Amino acid sequence: MSDPKVLETQSWLNVTYGNHPQWNTVTVDGFTGWGTIFGLIRGLQIELGITTLADNFGAGTLSALTTQFGSLSSTTTNMNLIHLAQGALWCKGYSGGWTWGVFDPSLQSSVMNVTAAMGLTALPSISPKVLRSLMSMDAYTLLPGGDATKRAVQQWLNGKYSHRRDFPLLPCDGLFSRNTQQGLMYAIQYELNMADGVANGNFGSGTKSGLQNQAGVAFGSNDYEKNWVRLFQGALRFNNRPAPFTGNFSTATRTETESFQSYAELAVHGAGDYRTWASLLISTGDETRPGIASDMATQLTAPHCAALYNAGYRTVGRYLTVATKRYVPGEIQRIHQAGLATFPIMQEANTLPQHFSFTKGEDHALQATRRLRQLGFKGGTTVFFAVDYDATDDGITSNIIPFFQGLKAGLERTRVPYKVGIYGTRNVCARVINAGLATEAFVASMSWGWSGNLGYALPPSWSYDQIQNLTLPGTGLEIDKNVQSVRASPAAQFDVEATPVVGGAYDAFYWMVTHDTVLAETTGPVESARRQADAVLYYIQRKNAAYLETQFLAYNAGPPGPVSSPSRYFYDNFPTWATSRESWDADAAFLPNFTVVNGTTVGTSHLAVTARGYMNWGRPGPSSFAAATVADLGGWALDLATLWRDFADIHKNARPASYATTYNWFKSRLGVRDANQSTQGSFSFDDLIGDIDGYLIGGRMSDSADRRLDDAVREVRTGIASSDLWRYQTFYHERFGSSQANARAAAINALSSSNFFVDTAVRFTLGGLNFTLGNVFNSTTPLHPNSIELDAVGDAWKDLVKGLATDGTTAAPS
Repeated sequence: MSDPKVLETQSWLNVTYGNHPQWNTVTVDGFTGWGTIFGLIRGLQIELGITTLADNFGAGTLSALTTQFGSLSSTTTNMNLIHLAQGALWCKGYSGGWTWGVFDPSLQSSVMNVTAAMGLTALPSISPKVLRSLMSMDAYTLLPGGDATKRAVQQWLNGKYSHRRDFPLLPCDGLFSRNTQQGLMYAIQYELNMADGVANGNFGSGTKSGLQNQAGVAFGSNDYEKNWVRLFQGALRFNNRPAPFTGNFSTATRTETESFQSYAELAVHGAGDYRTWASLLISTGDETRPGIASDMATQLTAPHCAALYNAGYRTVGRYLTVATKRYVPGEIQRIHQAGLATFPIMQEANTLPQHFSFTKGEDHALQATRRLRQLGFKGGTTVFFAVDYDATDDGITSNIIPFFQGLKAGLERTRVPYKVGIYGTRNVCARVINAGLATEAFVASMSWGWSGNLGYALPPSWSYDQIQNLTLPGTGLEIDKNVQSVRASPAAQFDVEATPVVGGAYDAFYWMVTHDTVLAETTGPVESARRQADAVLYYIQRKNAAYLETQFLAYNAGPPGPVSSPSRYFYDNFPTWATSRESWDADAAFLPNFTVVNGTTVGTSHLAVTARGYMNWGRPGPSSFAAATVADLGGWALDLATLWRDFADIHKNARPASYATTYNWFKSRLGVRDANQSTQGSFSFDDLIGDIDGYLIGGRMSDSADRRLDDAVREVRTGIASSDLWRYQTFYHERFGSSQANARAAAINALSSSNFFVDTAVRFTLGGLNFTLGNVFNSTTPLHPNSIELDAVGDAWKDLVKGLATDGTTAAPS
């Protein structure tokens, strides 16, 4: 509600000083705010004859007031000064008297009330310090969120030290603030016998030395000539520990000291030693104290990790993004092998208010999630999102909170539940955690001069406290040392899925698939894991126009039945959404092919077609090991059929009658690896690897409708990294039961007239479409192999897959 006395004050200020060239017009609305306070200060400066006005009641203004007028009282003759003081009182919510410009008894009574509330001896005059305090936004009554025990300390500090020249009168609102923290520091420096002009409210070397040598307190200590116990008890109260305020270090004080030491990860002994003092007074505390965690922008080598462990570190924080400082493939394994745990940090700039909004939060959720998944972090891992600037309280409300709301919305759409942590000042961390938008804090305590660290206690749920920048001895590695809380839960080896480095492009393929899988989860309508995987594979498939032919699209759609309208929309539009992100960064770029072994380049579209076939039609079980199924149509069986087409085309006028000739023809072309593989037929080694990996990926997807595509690719990638033969042995075992007889029978079945690949079943499977092996057969050439040819093809196939599973090569027929 608008206050009429504040309204009168604002109007009077503009009328009285409006013609001054440095006057800033005060808004006349009856509400106290900084604009009105600044007007009162400038009016005072005009009365004092100060030539350069400022919105600050600094040392110059205080000195001029002291010299020219001293305290304001009933003897003061400058009515404008009295009017300014009255306006300041009304703006504070106190009576300013009933006659403007007159220091009447009502005004005297009000002054006595306000000075008593400040903790001062009640006097009927206004000292220069009191007027400076009145011309501020400080409050002298308990504010919402304030604590009466903290207010008692603020009042005591004012009463005890206000006579010192530079001591600032503190607000008495029950809130631990920057001004209160500075006042406490001045009081400590005065107790250390620092003179006016030497004491400055900063935690410098003199203060550190004095606390170490003079201020130790413990059970049984009492205040006499010095007030160390009360100051220590007040510092405990400001750090949310309800200690007594008696000047006697009692059992209760010891208990609260132990509680604080435990929470701050200090040695718990219940005494007020230097490290405890330091942690109570400044965000860094004693920066030389030990810390077992560290963070760095340098990508860690094995020697780095060993040196960190040997230096006593057990946890390292590393970045998720920015190419020059993020985790690189294999780094997490090196960290864990050295006996270290790790916690991920997400920071893309994040150094200015404009870097934070709801939309940017959603985007960072996508970036963080895809990187966490690419690196193998399991659900439940906490990732710390950085607020790397001194955000004001208003800025936290307008920018930081919406950003974390966007993070929450983005993360909730993904299928791996990661926890949100926050890196920032004490104030930022506390507000975001108290808003329910983060669960852990990584405190930027090294920036002790930031306003968000001054006058704020350690935030709730803090996990890491960043206290010192240093170079790790003997390495040249720059790190930030962190104190680690018992509440911290860094990722140990079992918290990260195995993601060993396969090398080169296969890693890039895995990272691309993971990016697209996360994009599918966070883009468009909510879909099942199977639909999301299918959309990603379709996006990869359609990059090769050959796989956009009607028969492939019909086949890959699979047997689940009609697709619902939202799913249809998602399925049709995801390729466009994914393509639009390809220039986002290297991980989003489409990878048309990748080298997997011995220079063999596999087309990703070919692999996607095969994987979709097995995912949508289901991989063959033991009862089908010896048969070719619909699912095989997208992979090895169709490639085998096309190679048969090549054979029949070459020999359409006279096919060889010899088993050996036919066998050798197929053996020399099945999975051929030589430089002329493109001229050797339609079933090159490239195709074979695409078929095998497509089976391994699609088969795993078919086993569970809730399986994520990126996780299936990760498992296959991990298996390949474990052994050069894993790929072949697993395919041979899972598809054919490690049986040559089954492999031979399945190949024969694929080309038999009784199966679908060359006749009725193909047409039936594809909904009646005219999908044949080509138009190479004349009316006198049989479409299907004869029995000798089937034996030859079957033997060539089973020798190939058995030879690969044995030693990675083909083998002679048995």
